[in-house]
Amino acid sequence: MTRSVLLIGAVLVTAALALVLVKVLVYELPLVPADTRGMWQVETRITLRGHNRAGSVTAMLPPSDASQVIFDEHATTSDLKFSVRDGDSGRFGIWQGPVGDVEEIAYEFRVQTLAPRGEPPGGEYQKPPARVIESFGGDEVELGSAAPEVAEVLSQLSLPGPTDVAARLRTILAFVANEIAVSPTTGDDALLTLAQREGNAEGKERLLVALLRAAGIPARTVRGLALREDLPPEEVVWGEAWINGSVVPVSAVHSFIGERPSEWIEFGSGASTLIAATGVRAVGHSHRALREQLRPEEIAALMAPANPILAKLSLYRLPVATQSALRVLLLLPIGALAVAIFRNLIGIPTFGTFMPVLIALALRGTSLVQGLLLVALVMTIGVVGRLALDRLRLLMVPRLAILLCLVVLAATGLALAGDSVESRDLFAAVLFPIVILTMLVERFSVAMVEEGSREAFTQAGYSVLVAVAIYPVFRSELAEHLMFSFPELVLLITGVLVWIGGYAGYRLADLVRFRELSKSLAAGVPD
Repeated sequence: MTRSVLLIGAVLVTAALALVLVKVLVYELPLVPADTRGMWQVETRITLRGHNRAGSVTAMLPPSDASQVIFDEHATTSDLKFSVRDGDSGRFGIWQGPVGDVEEIAYEFRVQTLAPRGEPPGGEYQKPPARVIESFGGDEVELGSAAPEVAEVLSQLSLPGPTDVAARLRTILAFVANEIAVSPTTGDDALLTLAQREGNAEGKERLLVALLRAAGIPARTVRGLALREDLPPEEVVWGEAWINGSVVPVSAVHSFIGERPSEWIEFGSGASTLIAATGVRAVGHSHRALREQLRPEEIAALMAPANPILAKLSLYRLPVATQSALRVLLLLPIGALAVAIFRNLIGIPTFGTFMPVLIALALRGTSLVQGLLLVALVMTIGVVGRLALDRLRLLMVPRLAILLCLVVLAATGLALAGDSVESRDLFAAVLFPIVILTMLVERFSVAMVEEGSREAFTQAGYSVLVAVAIYPVFRSELAEHLMFSFPELVLLITGVLVWIGGYAGYRLADLVRFRELSKSLAAGVPD
């Protein structure tokens, strides 16, 4: 190893460690991810198609209350004017102005979900005051709570007395939960849901609210998002009832009373939809969510105006989709370092330099055993197809295209098989790396022809072995936190790779390979 290699590697490693120490000691960023259960970053992105004239978009905005704290809110407005308005059913963000052919706007925020509410109180009966009746009303006609068929159903339920509000709520909830089916293809009208004994999820919740109101219990529908890791948030609807001075979450679809799921956040109540638009041709929206790895005070330290440089360089200020991509991308240097160690220091041969990294990346979204079995199955189909194509003596590009078709068909078959056994993620390990698997099949087939089956299987086995070694790192929450919070660690990895690249000594495999020769030389070779 030359002096210049040592020096360059040392400079890179020292610079990276210095930057990490500044963040840790000065700005107090944690080296280990904190307990941030309930901390999320959420983004709602809205796409519009307009007529090049005035239009508006209204979106429900989540409030801070006893079950959630909203902070770090900001909106991207394109050329539209953005304002926030407080209404009876919640907070609303309004974008107004000329809407061009295609416009994209977004609203982002961070949320801390708090401890859920307890069981509905069973204490002394309290008559709902006028302000509660007004707050929990407003859409009586639309819900149909005064309809005769609603009164008829209540008369058949043998409800407890009007002062035992909690028992009345449980009786009505049991009826709707057990007697009304959920069908995604049906509507959300409460009376139609009652008549047909089925409706979609919103229709079932609206029927529950209508029955509660008819029974003298103030109730309303609530809209929100169910936050999920590795999946887009799901729009959900549930109910809220006012019982003896407390607001009680309740759902006939998700079967809860008194406390909603901890990862649900509320946007607003009433008949309003999450997104509404006027003066546009079409509107679409999507949600993304990312679980936070820093506490609110640590995020605030990164965003504080007193630290403008750090705030500009912080990856936590980027949109949710960009953050999700970078969290994966920044793990790749660790995989490259692992491959360099295995190849240059240990002496393990693999298919190419980065094939093990790509295999590990492909397996990141599934369990290791399931992923390896699925990849092996797809590779087997591809290799058999590759050997069959040899008889046709096709050119390389058409041959690769045919292999790609075979791999895609194999993945499609796995998707259908997974759906039939209710394992929807059965092909998750092979969906992303279709082209990678195709190239792997080609490399394996060429190695079988040029180097023999034994060498091909050896390299394939070692490639999988290295991928298995990298897999836990790619799944590690600690590794993801370190690389995302301290991206300067890429400089440290680069410095170590410079040292490895300058090493020209024996590898561990060489010591094992030539141990007999070493013993002979040590003992002396006879004349």
